[in-house]
Amino acid sequence: MPFSVRILRLFGTLLLGVCALGVAGITWAYLIEPNLLFVRKVDYRVPQWNGRGKPVKVVIAGDLHLMPTAFDEVRALRYVRRIMQLQPDLILLVGDYARGASRNASMSPAAAARLLRGLAAPCGVFAIQGNHDFTFDWDNWRKELTRAGITVLEDQSALVTFKDGRQLQLSGMLDTSRNSKKRLPKRQSPDIPHFLLSHRPEADHMLSHGDADIVISGHTHGGQIRLPFNLLWFEASPEHAQPYTYPWHISGGNTYLITKGLGTSTLPLRFNCPPEIYLLELH
Repeated sequence: MPFSVRILRLFGTLLLGVCALGVAGITWAYLIEPNLLFVRKVDYRVPQWNGRGKPVKVVIAGDLHLMPTAFDEVRALRYVRRIMQLQPDLILLVGDYARGASRNASMSPAAAARLLRGLAAPCGVFAIQGNHDFTFDWDNWRKELTRAGITVLEDQSALVTFKDGRQLQLSGMLDTSRNSKKRLPKRQSPDIPHFLLSHRPEADHMLSHGDADIVISGHTHGGQIRLPFNLLWFEASPEHAQPYTYPWHISGGNTYLITKGLGTSTLPLRFNCPPEIYLLELH
């Protein structure tokens, strides 16, 4: 067999292999990985508590990006069921319940809130606004989430008291206030831990040292499509040129806890970046 023919056959075999890998990868990224669900346990020692008391369990979820389909109804109910199995003391939702490029592409606030009504915790369920929620009828999202028993924080703080008397100041920012330092809730006391919910992990320009112990965020989807060796990150929001570290990210002297979220945006794909919720144990 001539050498040129052998080279062509080898090239053809390699090309077929690459195509097969590509088809398998797209199938995985579209049909399988977005439907996985991982619970990621993270620990945080609260300085103000000095190791007192039993661990407090906090579940963090975000970026559901619900579409108006029966499939997404099942998906949301599965998330609710899994969260409740963890028996959390506190549940935090960090925004982007809506999805799509138009209002009709997203599940309605009333339908989504009906599904999220199953969330409950002894110290409450708290939520903040995401950028998609602001774009697609935030007033309705706020109203329906509140009807579902969820406390929506809009540039506000709540003082959470756990059953043993320990306290936590929990603050939440509107995504539309992310450039307004004046709207940022202030720490009430240095003796009480202060956690700030900010949908985007971009609060450095508003925070001074000691303003918040932790900033809890979502928005980035963890890159959503992450090829090995960081050859490619697809960012759900193109303004993010910076790769974040997960779960903990340090920026500008501030400590962020960033979830990769549950849904997808722009492209309905996840690769090497499965949906997750955090079980944060406070000690």
